[in-house]
Amino acid sequence: MGTFLKINSKIPAFLLCFFIVSPGLLMAAKPGISPPAQASASSSQGKKPQLSRKQAAREQVPRYAPDRVLVKFRPGSAAAEHSKAHRDVGAKKLRKIPGIDIHIVSVPRGKVQDKIARYRANPNVEFAEPDYYRLLVIPDEGNDPGPENGGVIADREYFEEQWGLNNTGQLHTASDGVTQVDGTADADIDAPEAWDITTGSTSVKIGILDSGVDCSSIEHIGKCVEEISFVSDYSEYLDDIAEHGTHVAGIAAVHTNNEIGISGTGWNSSIGNLKTCFEYDLDLLPPLGYYVTVGVCPVSASATAITYAADNGYHVINMSYGSDDLDANGDPIGTPTRPNTETAAISYAWSQGVVLVAAAGNDANTTRVYPAAYPEVIAVGATNHFDNLASFSTFSVPGDHWVSLLAPGKDILSTIPVGTCIFFAEILYIPFDPTTEGCMTWKSGTSMASPHVAGTAALVWAHLFPGQSPQSCVSPSGVACNAVVRSHLEYGADTTGASTQNMLGWSMHGRLNMYGALTVIDTDLDGLPDGVDTDDDNDGLEDSLETALGTDPQDADSDNDGLDDGAEVNYSDTPLDTYTPDQDTNPLDSDTDRDGFKDGMEIDAGHDPLNAIDSPAWGDTDGNGVVNAADILKLTRALMDLETLSTAEMARADIAPVIAGVPTPDGELTVGDLTVVQQILLGIATYP
Repeated sequence: MGTFLKINSKIPAFLLCFFIVSPGLLMAAKPGISPPAQASASSSQGKKPQLSRKQAAREQVPRYAPDRVLVKFRPGSAAAEHSKAHRDVGAKKLRKIPGIDIHIVSVPRGKVQDKIARYRANPNVEFAEPDYYRLLVIPDEGNDPGPENGGVIADREYFEEQWGLNNTGQLHTASDGVTQVDGTADADIDAPEAWDITTGSTSVKIGILDSGVDCSSIEHIGKCVEEISFVSDYSEYLDDIAEHGTHVAGIAAVHTNNEIGISGTGWNSSIGNLKTCFEYDLDLLPPLGYYVTVGVCPVSASATAITYAADNGYHVINMSYGSDDLDANGDPIGTPTRPNTETAAISYAWSQGVVLVAAAGNDANTTRVYPAAYPEVIAVGATNHFDNLASFSTFSVPGDHWVSLLAPGKDILSTIPVGTCIFFAEILYIPFDPTTEGCMTWKSGTSMASPHVAGTAALVWAHLFPGQSPQSCVSPSGVACNAVVRSHLEYGADTTGASTQNMLGWSMHGRLNMYGALTVIDTDLDGLPDGVDTDDDNDGLEDSLETALGTDPQDADSDNDGLDDGAEVNYSDTPLDTYTPDQDTNPLDSDTDRDGFKDGMEIDAGHDPLNAIDSPAWGDTDGNGVVNAADILKLTRALMDLETLSTAEMARADIAPVIAGVPTPDGELTVGDLTVVQQILLGIATYP
């Protein structure tokens, strides 16, 4: 949800000239990166957000595609019924979204609601809905920035401009491209500290679902693993005409440490240009023909791109777009659109192991924006260089927290398509070599905050689960890797700002900290830090107690006797959580009373695990104290599914396999158990 602006050829010449000579439009990056220098200047909180561009967008951009409907048929309905439904409605199936089996169909323009009503009358249809449009629009905060000479500002290297990565209170440029502001030391995400731990891996892929990415520029060439348009029905361009997706991609994972331009949060991570939004021209001054370009993102394209990324090995998805329903004053109204199609796609991607990140919105209120507000998605709000909530950012409050994290989103320097720099360099006679210089500008919005989180997610994945693909990745404790990565992002966040701000007053977990995300202590990788999860193996004993007892805090049943460690030390409740000989079963000895039966089996069989005299007899299925023909008959009937054994009977009959002369119950009733019981009856074998 970042501001982007394109000069349109329809603008009269006098307006074009006026725009160019206003405070610059771009920044051409010269080679070289140096550590930020400390400096100070008067601070600026920025202007109050303007909503005129949003109002224009909602007045001129349709709420949904005028000739598209999304249809989901009920499971089990036949393909022939689907085809008949389309014919009956007078619609044409264009394609189906893989993974979620939702049909995209074309209908006559202006007949969307009528066709939806007819689909919904069909008992085979689970749902039918419009193809809603998402927007890439934020408050109009002035012209796109950049010093007119295209060079370094007062000999300042560009890493100093990236205050969000490393803030020492240094001077940097505001979004007007001219004003110099300072900040608060440590109001940043500790990127250099994080990069000392890992710079990520090219095998980890971030899907940039946006208006496109300029993958041919010096800062992005080789970073893009593929380029696909999911809006080819609407736009002939694969390029980033709207100049939004390239900016987002640069923040997430531009080439870093290459002595050109900026540093990308995800460093070595790869990106995919999954173009999800098409270009739409708005006429802000109809009499004069003053046009700006916004990005329009159909839900059908969003859902298709999401499922594509999930099926093609993307570890992280970034979505810097969202729903914006506004009234005549530009204020959010009603319940934000939450289409069934997008809901299904988000759920599918999460189930396939993808980390989902989205911009929380720029309405300066707490209204939910989708896709960010889905529970599977990390919703990201924006902070400024003082660690305050950015004036435009959507946020959430305690008791209704849906914004998960905050990240830098004000005055963020990143890449834009190189063609823009070439165009203005020629007009303004600025030296610019696209083979050695990057093309950059400043933008503000939660669109800029979101890719900070996405890039960090890629680093965390590479650090915790190197070489593992999302669909098959599970942590040692059995938790899906995307859930573990998300937990590290959230639990590693700063809950207190650089000036002691309460970050939990604006978000659920606080402001992103890259170093913190990489250093969360989560020994068993169960998604909860050790300091939060005091009982990692969930056996009823805190980890510190287990360490004192000598039991394994990562194994609920340290002695493998069928009883959790907590149950063993609390076999007698005096004293609680402390092993007392002769009162508790021993969590480090599977057979406390040494009678040849595991403690868990004795309890299951209805006997005392602390009394060697009170022991069950191996093979005594019916529990009468001896092994006889009745036990063989009972066991045989159970194997033939003619009888169901009780827990105690099962415990006495479950003998096989016999390993080194010791019965080793395996929790299953098999012919092997019957054979061993027969041997006991015939005197061929005896067991304690």
